[in-house]
Amino acid sequence: MLRVRWFPDPGVRLGGEVRRAVERQVRVLDPGRLSGLGEYEETGDAIVLPEPDPYEGLVVKVVRHRGRLLLAAAIWEHGGLIEEYYVAELIEEGAGR
Repeated sequence: MLRVRWFPDPGVRLGGEVRRAVERQVRVLDPGRLSGLGEYEETGDAIVLPEPDPYEGLVVKVVRHRGRLLLAAAIWEHGGLIEEYYVAELIEEGAGR
């Protein structure tokens, strides 16, 4: 099972309710989908989490970056993407990193 290790100053502030929703969704992700993710900055592969609702202007996705599974949070407005930051790393439960 995966757990979320939040970065201390991620650039996008995610409230406690959003963090709990993300952590809940990460725990039930299909390992097969995760292993199939290509390098995000090369392929654009990502798993978009349904919560928070992307239509509310915040998108959280699971991506692979430099071999690590990370969470990227993006802020959207009517014209498109405003900013995107890596906000956390996904760690295999029991891993000592």
